[in-house]
Amino acid sequence: MAVTHDAKIWAVIGASGTGKGLWVKQKLREIKASRMVFWDFKNEYGEFAKQVQTLDEIRRAMIAAKGGALAIRYVPRGAGEKAVRKEFEALCELVYAFGQTVFVAEELANVTTPGWAPAAWRKMTTSGRHEAVHIIGCTQNPALVDKTFLGNCSLVHVCALREFPHRQYVARSIDCPIEKVTALQKFEWIERNYDTGELSDGRVSLPTGRASRGNARGA
Repeated sequence: MAVTHDAKIWAVIGASGTGKGLWVKQKLREIKASRMVFWDFKNEYGEFAKQVQTLDEIRRAMIAAKGGALAIRYVPRGAGEKAVRKEFEALCELVYAFGQTVFVAEELANVTTPGWAPAAWRKMTTSGRHEAVHIIGCTQNPALVDKTFLGNCSLVHVCALREFPHRQYVARSIDCPIEKVTALQKFEWIERNYDTGELSDGRVSLPTGRASRGNARGA
């Protein structure tokens, strides 16, 4: 299924090992998008796309796709903070130009700050819907990422967080009592869908198939 012009902007938040990645992969299997690009910081999306070694290889693959299917992932190669941020911005430029794409960006705290983000990423999070880019941005440290991104999300999905500043930040962001965020255990989640206004909770489906669906609550 191709990405539509109702493309979404999702934030997926949670400490390491709490089910954040499981949830993203589950959603990708449901979406079944024909065009996917990954900023694969931890090299964990091999199930969904082939890895390329250079950004130029991504550019050439996009040109060759000619608007058709493409599943590709890039593991950053830069050794320092500036180099990694430069790679991320270049990839964002390519994805924005390509359009009609699910773009998964892992570990956003490594490439943005609360008051700063690469221009290309900010452009994507403020006007990416016009290019039908469905953004799935992930972070373990929500208080440290670009506020513009979180402010423009259509959905914020929150797993367990170990540090109080991050719990406090997301509780404010999704208009939820902090006690509910604090109480989250491994594989549990709370999310706010801003398209519907709904606040819901649940437990991520495990690979063994032991699934537990979320229970919707009014906002």
